[in-house]
Amino acid sequence: MGARANYVLVRDGDWRLHYSHWGASGIDAQLLDGPRSASRFIAAQREVPRDDWLDERWCEGAALADHDARELLFFTWHLEDYVHRRALFAVLARTWPGWRVRWAYGGLEDFAAYVGVDAALVRSDRATAEPEPPETSELAPIEPGSEEIALAVTVADGGGDGGSGGGVRAYAVFADDLEDLLDRGPELAGQLSPAALTDRIPTIPEGGVHLDTVHRRVCGWTLQHVAGAARATVLPRWPGWEWTFWADRYEEQERAAAGALRFDRPDLGPGTALLAERLEQYGEQDPVADFSRLTERLAAEDATGTLEVSPWTREHTPTSPLPEERARLRAVLAALAAE
Repeated sequence: MGARANYVLVRDGDWRLHYSHWGASGIDAQLLDGPRSASRFIAAQREVPRDDWLDERWCEGAALADHDARELLFFTWHLEDYVHRRALFAVLARTWPGWRVRWAYGGLEDFAAYVGVDAALVRSDRATAEPEPPETSELAPIEPGSEEIALAVTVADGGGDGGSGGGVRAYAVFADDLEDLLDRGPELAGQLSPAALTDRIPTIPEGGVHLDTVHRRVCGWTLQHVAGAARATVLPRWPGWEWTFWADRYEEQERAAAGALRFDRPDLGPGTALLAERLEQYGEQDPVADFSRLTERLAAEDATGTLEVSPWTREHTPTSPLPEERARLRAVLAALAAE
């Protein structure tokens, strides 16, 4: 159990690596009050040796605050949807004034690159093993009502520039993530069920891929991260194809689809309310105490006396923002809700 996170604090040309066993689920709440509050939180977490990183399989979130360059880099698996993400970036733009705020599309590899350590330190055994053959099964269509977890695939095979002359088909499919789609290679175009055909997705989904089979171009975007692919120029499964990463710019796929696919823009109002709720849920939560109460109860119920608890479950230290930091955040949330 846990929501493991790494944190990096950069000051005066030096950097320190920190760990929390429970922090990843609340990274948005930890950052909302601004750089001073976030840095106090990071510094309170267990400092670990510079080569003792989590890997991409276990790390559910990470944040780096560079006070020298005034740069914030982060990602987390625990944002609910596009509205949550959009509201978070809108708030951070106001509570981190003068800072460059970036999403780590490459996951922990972006952090390793930032501080200049070998990316192998953050790669799992799975990433370094012999690659498995690509998946060949047909992709399942997304079920109605679950469009927020969809991945959009558009295929242009009608000629013209990027398919703009026609012949573009659009699909809403279920897959693990963008990497799952890209790992299928060009055969992806033949693994799309007619049942998944669509011309509209009533929200912004988790990501998408656009294939131009005429010009051998593959493009992708995501609200999550794609370790390795974010900085790649050529994808291993796509020899001879031009790869373009669109970050989170879903609009690029709409343009490439030339009218064949439209995403509905959701109401962003609920996003600020969600952030306010998460402040109460995660901002000053003590997950170590919560977990201790749970294990004490389980131990009392365990007649065998064999219950063992990892000492790492105690690694998380809550901190509190200063009153003026929280007051400023409340004002920002109220202003955004009124816009």
